[in-house]
Amino acid sequence: MDNKTKKQALTVTILLIVFFVLSAFTFMNALYCLSDCIASTVSASADIAIRDALRSVPVFLSFFITLCGLMVAHTFYRNDSREILKRNAKFFASAGIGIGAVLILYVIVMLIAGRYLSIVEGAPSPIYPLDACLYAVLYIVLGILVHLYFKKHEESGLYEGPVRAPISKKFGPVKYFFRFFWLMFALYGFCGFFYSIFIVDFLHGYVAYSLAAMLISLVVFLTLAVWELYYNNLSADKKKSVTLPLALISLGVTIVSSVVYFIALKGNLDGPTNVGFGLLPVAYSASVNVATFLVMIVPIIVSVVAIIKGVIRKVGK
Repeated sequence: MDNKTKKQALTVTILLIVFFVLSAFTFMNALYCLSDCIASTVSASADIAIRDALRSVPVFLSFFITLCGLMVAHTFYRNDSREILKRNAKFFASAGIGIGAVLILYVIVMLIAGRYLSIVEGAPSPIYPLDACLYAVLYIVLGILVHLYFKKHEESGLYEGPVRAPISKKFGPVKYFFRFFWLMFALYGFCGFFYSIFIVDFLHGYVAYSLAAMLISLVVFLTLAVWELYYNNLSADKKKSVTLPLALISLGVTIVSSVVYFIALKGNLDGPTNVGFGLLPVAYSASVNVATFLVMIVPIIVSVVAIIKGVIRKVGK
């Protein structure tokens, strides 16, 4: 790659990381709001749950806006071809603009209806829902800039970063659904790990369980990072030789982290109830470990599928 291509590739990678981090935190905020609504419903306060849900809509929409930004950055990073790049980036940019406009309109309607007493009510953030509106405006501007970029570079000068092999369309819908599912848990794991550093009291007697749960969260994020940032950047020939060993390492790390979690859980059976909510911000999952089990299963599925693919490639040589 020449210097221009390298700089473009570096810029896009940085933007991908920035949008991933933003998506993780907005996702976790949305989950906390969702857990509050579920908790209200479980405690037979359906009217309070509905009220909280209506007030929290900008929080949920902020996540989807950020996710659109992440998809735009990933489209440039993925860069299957010039046509796919332009089509997908403009689609997600338009989606972000649309959701941002809906968010702003929603806040205005809620103010007129009296659901919000002020544009700066102060919960869940000091200047909410004003901050959500400003956030939406920012993404609307970014979406417009993406469209202007493609309009300016209609004929030439478009992004010249690395072009990666297009994703196979075989079992396309299933692949895209699972990739999205995997992304959600990677966001969940990334933010869950770093939130835990600040919200877990390591003096409360549940240190082993807390660390084991944090490890589970970190592994699901690292699995996505390794496969997306390392594996998908390899050439087709290199992938053939790397798939199987990388899949075995991925599976081994996941199994070890799962075993560590269950050992820690055995010594702290009330750990999920006492500290699980902070790590797994969905009230009902704290007692039955639903979220933790799903976070374990996703990397295992990815690793097993990769092992099967690696074996087929080895046999096919």
